[in-house]
Parts: sequence; C-alpha cells; structure tokens
Amino acid sequence: MSEPGRRTLARISTSLLPKVPELAEELCDLVWAAESEISAAVTLSRADLLRTCVVHLTEILGQLGTAEQLDLSVPADNGRERALQGIPLPAVLHGYRIGTQYIWSKLRAEADRIGEHARAALLDHADELWLGLDRYSEAFQESYRRTVAERARRSDQERAALLHVLITGTTDPGRLADAAEGLALPRVGRFHVVVADPENELDRSERRLRELGVHSVWRHTDEDRIGVLSLPKLDPHGLDQALSGGRVGVSPGYERIDETFAAVRLARLTAAGIEAGRDEVRHHGVQPVATLIAGAADIARDLADRLLGPLRELPEQDRVVLLDTAWRWYEHGGSTTETAKALYCHRNTVRYRMQRVEQLTGRSFSDPRHSAELFVALQALRLG
Repeated sequence: MSEPGRRTLARISTSLLPKVPELAEELCDLVWAAESEISAAVTLSRADLLRTCVVHLTEILGQLGTAEQLDLSVPADNGRERALQGIPLPAVLHGYRIGTQYIWSKLRAEADRIGEHARAALLDHADELWLGLDRYSEAFQESYRRTVAERARRSDQERAALLHVLITGTTDPGRLADAAEGLALPRVGRFHVVVADPENELDRSERRLRELGVHSVWRHTDEDRIGVLSLPKLDPHGLDQALSGGRVGVSPGYERIDETFAAVRLARLTAAGIEAGRDEVRHHGVQPVATLIAGAADIARDLADRLLGPLRELPEQDRVVLLDTAWRWYEHGGSTTETAKALYCHRNTVRYRMQRVEQLTGRSFSDPRHSAELFVALQALRLG
C-alpha cells in the first residue's frame, strides 16, 4: 500500500473511531436480527454481543491505514469464547460476514463524505482491505476449531476416566454414583457390557444403538473396545445387527451399575471364545466350552498339545485335513453323512480320517468322555 493511500485510509478509519459506540449498536442490531441461532443462544446475551462489536470495530478501524500487521488476537479470543459457549460456528461466521459488509459500507460512506480522492484511495486498496477482513475471519475460525478440538479431547479423557471407574470396579459408592451420573447412566436399569475387537467401527455402532434408543458409552484401547449399554424398557429389535462388525462378546444382562466390573470379565471371555477373523456377535452362555477355554487359555492349549500332539508328526496337509474333518464332524452334530456333504467327499473317507485321529490320539469319538476331550482340544486349537 502506498504511503499516500495509507494516510488517506487512516484518515477515513480514524474519522469513524469516535462513532464506534453508535456503530456498534447498529451492527449488533443487524447481527441479532439476522442470525437466530445467536439471538436464541442461552449462553450469549445482547450485551455480550455488543461488547464484541465494540472491540472488533475499535481494533479494525484503529489498524486500518497503519503499517503494522493486523492484530488477530481479538478474533482469536472471540473464537475461543464462542466455542466455549457452544454457539454454532456457521452462525458466528454469518455474523462476521454481516460485520465485514457493514464495515465496508461505513468506510465507503465516510470516503464519499471526505471527497473524491478518499473514494479513489479506498477503491484502489479494496482488495487489501477485504484480505485483512478475511484474515480476521480465518483467525476466528482457527481459534474456534482448535478450542472445539481441545474440548473434545478433554471430554473424551473425562469420559474415559469415569468409565474406568465402572470397568475396574470400586468399593466407594460415591465415586460409582459420580461416574454413572457423569456418563448419563442410571444406577439401576437394564445393562449389557460389550467387548469388541479394536478395529470395530465404533462410530457406526454408537449411531445404530442411538437409533434403537440405546445409550452407550465406550472405551477404546489397543486391545479392545468396551461398551456399557443402557437399554430401554422394551428390548430393541436389531441390537445384534447394530453391534455387528467383527468379534463381539456380550455379557449377560444386569440391573445394577455396580455389577459392571463382573460383566466386563464375562463379555471379554465371550469375545475371546470367538475364532479370530469371524464376524459374530455372541452372547455369554451361547458357547460355554469356548468361554471356558478362553478363561484358561494357557492350560487349554497345553492340554490340546498333549492330546493332539501325535498329529504334529504328520505332513502338514495330512494334519490339516484330519483336524478339519474332526471339527466338521462336531459342527454337524456327529453326522458322518452331513460332514461328507460339507467336505465334498464320501462318507467312508470321513470315517477313515476319523479312525486315523482315534489311532493317533488314543481317544474314541464314540466314547462320550473321549469325545468331549477331543472336542475341547480341537476348540482350544482353533482359538489358539
């Protein structure tokens, strides 16, 4: 900006400074009338908006025509304040657009009053003026979004801390009550704990549950996702579908929030009893053997190795075929015919393979106790 142009702009803006109180009143009325979300906000009064208009007009008019860089602390402070008040960003940006147009109109009117040379100087440097006003708006937006992000992080941390109290358990009823209240959970109601793989799409599950009238709070770690679900009085239709997307274990229902700690353990064991890679929502008690194995995984794997160890000496392809055939036989209720159909082979082939398993393990599929041991060993192997 040329020095003569700077002096002319300084004269225009300086002549408006004494009028800031009345200009601020007029601008405040325009914004208040044009933006319903601002005028209806509980956290923002007209007096607060008027104060903001005074500060902004004073700073902008005071800086126009100077060689100094615009001081963006005013819009930055306003951005933080409005974010903390919960005023919607589009509403405040609309207010800034109204303010920008208002300031420009007053500058033009003042330039017309001073004379042709003032009008020409203003028009010659219009681009620079609009750029400066845009920087004001950008500084506001950046501060607003940064504040919202900070609040979200802090809110997430607070929720995680409260949920930690429920998940890990406490003997302090006061802490428990505070945690439940902070998470918007009743102390007595209808609850389930859900444990899912860490890769599960949490946002999608939360949205689906909300649509079913289920309030849920979640904790996400590298190991798993844990959710506490507060159900409505009537069982929602489609709960399992809302939770689907990987391995998901669901605890038994419970009525007191202080029972959450015990429910977490059962949900974890239920989830751990689902084979890796499966997409299944499993409720506790549906597969009791798998849950028992998950609860004593090291012992189960050791026993499986001892019982099925002789099969390890076989070539890999033979070993895989025998183990898969035996497992399919259990999946099809001990029916050789159905197992053969599932494997696309003859029934005699299934019988031969099972006889080989019996010979190598010293266990018989026809003996109930032996058969149970084989089933547990196979289940442990698949979960390992």
